[in-house]
Amino acid sequence: MRLDTLKWNDHTFKQLSKEAKLIYCFLEAHCSTAGFIQADESDIANGIGLERRTGLNPYGNVVVLAMKELEDSGFIALGDYDFILIKGTHQKRAHGKLKVSDKAKEYYRVGVLKSGMHTAVLKEINSTCECFSKEVILEEFEAYFEVLEREVFHEVLR
Repeated sequence: MRLDTLKWNDHTFKQLSKEAKLIYCFLEAHCSTAGFIQADESDIANGIGLERRTGLNPYGNVVVLAMKELEDSGFIALGDYDFILIKGTHQKRAHGKLKVSDKAKEYYRVGVLKSGMHTAVLKEINSTCECFSKEVILEEFEAYFEVLEREVFHEVLR
């Protein structure tokens, strides 16, 4: 997976701590097509090469604080059972960075159906929707709900 290099020009991303940026890169590189990953604090710490220490909190607060920073900045959403949603991933993987306009949304809707990507993403949405709030899922995957029939979604999202 290629990392989104445009992210480094984003003003909000520039303001993040170096730990949060590193963790974001790790999450983005290892998440699914739809942007989901299931990883706990130790998985993330090991993934970025953070050394384990002895004591009650073996990784310090580095991972916890960086994850909070990423969530507060709107780059990720934390769900139940250590699920994490890296926001915007499915859009970038389908068509690159989209501007918020009617033309871009229409292009995205058509692309979702033509690419065949919707089936993989739909499976992920349905299998992880109970780990996140309904609002998070509806906001992140809005185009899917506009294009596909409601019946194909998990009953929680209908």
